[in-house]
Amino acid sequence: MKKQVYFINKEFALFPELRMLILKAVPANRFVLAKRIGALGRVKLAVLAGVFINSDTSRADLLIVGDGIKKGRLNSFMAWLESEIGKELNYVALTTDEFKYRMDMYDRFLRDILEDPHEKMINKLGI
Repeated sequence: MKKQVYFINKEFALFPELRMLILKAVPANRFVLAKRIGALGRVKLAVLAGVFINSDTSRADLLIVGDGIKKGRLNSFMAWLESEIGKELNYVALTTDEFKYRMDMYDRFLRDILEDPHEKMINKLGI
């Protein structure tokens, strides 16, 4: 069986624009993404950053805060998402109590994620 394989020339003048177009389309359907994140458990906050908003400076691509999130289910979801996007993602999953504690302690990592450009998909915490 023959397969066609394509490569991209990163030196191409329009490469950055093509990359942005593909990245906007790949995480594709935000509705499907929100539904799959919500199915992980009692998710209170889901923040998209990094690759999802085409930012190279974000410290994480995805922040999930919730309770009852099973590690196996989260790992399966991340494997699916990474295969959809085509690259490894940096993500953080915290319990609600851990998130509140770290916010009260002015955790620099969380503050950077929330102060840099981001998109909240789920926000039941009113942040």
